[in-house]
Amino acid sequence: MSSSKILKHYSLNRNPFTDRTAEKSNLTTESYYIHSDLQGFEPNETTYLFFGKRGSGKTTIRMQMQRAYEQFNATALVSGLEKAHFIVDLCKPGHITSCLRAFQAHLACGEDSWDTHFSENWLSADLVDCILSYAATALVEKFRTVGPEAQAMTDALRLNDKCRKQFLLLAHLYANSDHNTLALIRQKLMPPRSTAASVALGMTAVTSIGGAGYGLHALLERGNPTVDKLAQQVNNMLPAVLKKPKVAAVAGVTAAGVLYAYTSRSKAKRSLARAQALLKPIHVVPHKDAELIEGVVGALFTRADTADAIRSQYLGNSGHQKLDLLQSLVQNLGYQSVAVFGDCFDEVTLLDPVVYPAALKAFAREVCRNDILNFGRLHFFFPDSRIALDLNTDRVLKEARFDRHFVRDLVWSRHQLEDLAERRFKACQASGKGEVVDDLCPEFSELFAKVGAEDFHSSLAKLHTPRELLIMMTEMLSRIESHNENDYTVAPQDMEIAVQKASEQTV
Repeated sequence: MSSSKILKHYSLNRNPFTDRTAEKSNLTTESYYIHSDLQGFEPNETTYLFFGKRGSGKTTIRMQMQRAYEQFNATALVSGLEKAHFIVDLCKPGHITSCLRAFQAHLACGEDSWDTHFSENWLSADLVDCILSYAATALVEKFRTVGPEAQAMTDALRLNDKCRKQFLLLAHLYANSDHNTLALIRQKLMPPRSTAASVALGMTAVTSIGGAGYGLHALLERGNPTVDKLAQQVNNMLPAVLKKPKVAAVAGVTAAGVLYAYTSRSKAKRSLARAQALLKPIHVVPHKDAELIEGVVGALFTRADTADAIRSQYLGNSGHQKLDLLQSLVQNLGYQSVAVFGDCFDEVTLLDPVVYPAALKAFAREVCRNDILNFGRLHFFFPDSRIALDLNTDRVLKEARFDRHFVRDLVWSRHQLEDLAERRFKACQASGKGEVVDDLCPEFSELFAKVGAEDFHSSLAKLHTPRELLIMMTEMLSRIESHNENDYTVAPQDMEIAVQKASEQTV
């Protein structure tokens, strides 16, 4: 396919300004503008918060950071000298949406009242539960995949009793996994029923008669109405029954069976109450059946272990405690740490700032708490300024302690936008020249030969984000191509129109 005249004139193999989003860009890293304090970024324990309008470059920065983690993990896997990082990617399409839908079901509110109910009820613990849900689902997927990594996980969990219990609880309480997968996990990690337990179960029928008298006496002492009624009936029937030994034996066994069933049902209710207490604080994941949860909990813990004690030791209560316990688990599974990435929150339906203006503010507020941010290796990107998100109040500033973390408001000057446009221009020239740009290639400035320096700078000053710049440059090249046959420079009025169209198309 022959190249267009304007692209051929500037030694471009394609229009370098057509990419609108970082996810769909196919340009090299040389075409990106990199802020000086992010140059040479490597995985570290700092918490990063970025605020900026749509199109301000948040996703580009996030992908550069994620790429640095991926490269580190790949090198660590090959060398074996360092441990990899466990990545929690909240940007994964659908994850935050599913968590918020479950939260909406918990609140039992409709679309009309969602904004108010969410703002009043959403807590940082719910945010961390979203992280736990992603981590649990990812760990379960790694566990079920056949291979050396899954076998290493299984061996590590079997060697560490606390981690084994923690993993089983996370899988059944937080993971989005099917029944067969959870059954496989229980098969590999749950303690087998011992022979002694089986014998004890078989002897229950024999010992129940002996225990019936003692149990009946104890229940009578408590004044239970059901048992009182049963005892009265037995007392009324006793004279007639004693005259017939066989009938007396059958009656004794029946009474023992009724008593055993009654006490078993009481224990089952207490057990289900413990399972329901573990499920109750979890609002962002659909609850599994309480009987299934109690089956797992009952096999791992004694009846003396309460739901509060189990949650405190294995799951956590506060957001920071939950993150600490998660990190402890992944470290025992061979990872170095947990790193969290969150972006594109305005693309989540229930956080759309146009439809639900208060929801995104509440979500951002719960992220910006110092006890959460202090965990480290958190990378969050918000689609507006701190002022627009109401994060500049005294209360929020006190709770967030932004001064302790890396916080950046992405505001672009005309100089930075000009540098970005030139970078893309030269990178596209290099890709068509075998990565080498010779002196014969036209300069980027030649495009604006007819535009005065003052007009050029004032036009760029009207743009606020890289996306607006890309739209402007694409429109400008299109106008040059359509209006000028042999002149490949932009006219002042065409540049002004291109800037206006860029401002109209952005939101």
